Amino acid sequence: MPDPANIAVKELKNGNEKTFEWIFKTYYRALCFYAEGLIGEKEAAEEIVSDFFLKLWENRETINITTSLQAYLYKGVFNNSLKYLDHIKVLRKYREHALYMMENHDLFQPQTEDPLSILISREVTAKIEKAIDTLPAQCKEVFSLARLDGLSYQEIAEKLGISINTVRTQITRAMTKLRESLAGLKIK
Repeated sequence: MPDPANIAVKELKNGNEKTFEWIFKTYYRALCFYAEGLIGEKEAAEEIVSDFFLKLWENRETINITTSLQAYLYKGVFNNSLKYLDHIKVLRKYREHALYMMENHDLFQPQTEDPLSILISREVTAKIEKAIDTLPAQCKEVFSLARLDGLSYQEIAEKLGISINTVRTQITRAMTKLRESLAGLKIK
């Protein structure tokens, strides 16, 4: 008796939409669960699997399955999950660098003239500025004077007529809120 998966691969290559639908319905949930186990995010896992199926359909005529259909699907989702994790590592690196630069009196600047670095730099800077705009008024003012204008805590205290302790407290609050705001930084 012929293996339904082998027949499905032949039919898929021939553009049979019903076969593709059968493959999708048969494996989608299990592949999403598998991807979620790899990356730890349900929505991202569903997107990875959906993208994989889209590419499977688009490249159906040229796919070369040398293993079982199931092994092919799991390997493809595994590889796409690793690519996603690599992408997340890059985004985290930029986010951490932006926070470091912000803490050290400097806004994020691209380290190279690479167009992707410049684009990411602009997006990160825009998100930082948006996060700064959400700070309470006094907190924002103290933070701006310290981090953007480079004033010392003593100078800020004198300028605003507040204590150095209040300046320290406001800076700490600002940094905490900015870290929280930027913790989930995603660049689209």
